[in-house]
Amino acid sequence: MNLSTRHWHAREARFLGLIALSLVLIALGLEDALRAAAQPGSGYRMLDRKALERRIQAGELSDREAGWYQPSTPDETGGAE
Repeated sequence: MNLSTRHWHAREARFLGLIALSLVLIALGLEDALRAAAQPGSGYRMLDRKALERRIQAGELSDREAGWYQPSTPDETGGAE
């Protein structure tokens, strides 16, 4: 099968152009979203590990899971874990 561009019809060229445009727009959207996510105050919470460890050592927090927490059992998860 010869894939030379001489035999392409305008319809195929427009279709490939549409695919290329879609990929460019997706890449630009992802780049913008990643740039926004990297900025402070963008809705993503960053853990201040040193402050957390200080509070645990001071006794304000516990380094164990909550007393009400119980791991799920296989019958609750349908066997998938």
